[in-house]
Amino acid sequence: MPPHSMMAVRLFEYGDPAVLQCVEVPVPDIGPDEVLVRVRATSVNRWDLRYRQGLLTPPPGRAPLPLPFQLGREAAGEVDAVGAQVRDFRPGDRVVAMTCPACGHCEYCQRGLDNLCVDIGLPGHQRFGAYAQYVCRKESELLHAPDSMSFEKLACLLWSYATVWHMVIVRGGLRPGDRVLVTAASGGMGTAAMQIARLAGAASIFAITGSAKKVAPLLKLGATHVLNYREEKLPERIMEITKGQGVDLALENVGGEMLPLCMQSLRMDGTLVAAGQHGGRFCTVDVELLYRRHLNVLGTRGATRLEQKHVLDLATEGKLDPVISHVLPLEQASEAHRILERQEQLGKIVLVP
Repeated sequence: MPPHSMMAVRLFEYGDPAVLQCVEVPVPDIGPDEVLVRVRATSVNRWDLRYRQGLLTPPPGRAPLPLPFQLGREAAGEVDAVGAQVRDFRPGDRVVAMTCPACGHCEYCQRGLDNLCVDIGLPGHQRFGAYAQYVCRKESELLHAPDSMSFEKLACLLWSYATVWHMVIVRGGLRPGDRVLVTAASGGMGTAAMQIARLAGAASIFAITGSAKKVAPLLKLGATHVLNYREEKLPERIMEITKGQGVDLALENVGGEMLPLCMQSLRMDGTLVAAGQHGGRFCTVDVELLYRRHLNVLGTRGATRLEQKHVLDLATEGKLDPVISHVLPLEQASEAHRILERQEQLGKIVLVP
């Protein structure tokens, strides 16, 4: 039997990292089709920072973002208890929770776009996340996890890697031999993008960073060129390296004025896929560049259930390997947020309840 209470980190007001409070709360009750998961690892994402700062609005079709709240999109752990109708899981099973579960019935699910499902509350968005010792999830929202992967690695997989898989392969249409540009290359999505681009056969990877200290590590992780946007003029330098052609695919994780810089770095008929806004929600775009170069500028959001299962299979086979920068105990969630805000990480930051 699970204990009656647990430790959790919760947000009662917006503000700096100090507003995150470690509190003792009741262990959640489970319904007949639900599973109680003992969380062994969760990760910290930029969404967590923006939620904590009060800077977010819900995506179209989603419920309002609640407060008080418990952050944590990703969860990996062990089944502690199951509801009476649960058939596929039993206590002791290793599991990882889907970061983009879907109802399977709404218009978008029926169109095969279940990453856009409008009839489910997302963990760490509308429903309490995994900054806690226990979380409750529906049976349909869990995947069996392999014994070969640590909980820390599993807790970094289904958000960054599945989201980036959709970004690179589905939206970006990366082909073997393509030149690829990755912004915020040292972050969780950036390191995932480099791995997936390399796996898909990219000929060269231009990693963008703002830190001279991260140049050598990014080269070691597989970048063929690392450019510091604080010290170099990105489009000019990329055009110089590619002999005036530009890159085939830009994976843009920052937003703001980084997006038009990426557009300027694309070859004719090149593609930009945008997935971030922590650098700013608005920018100025040269419309003439858009049509003269016949550019494709796309947004991307989340991942389908099949894509989440696929990246788990690839990681099980050793073809994907999440990069972890820091592993901290749950009670140091505030410090984890500070590290991410200062951009001191290379890869993901993990919390261990």
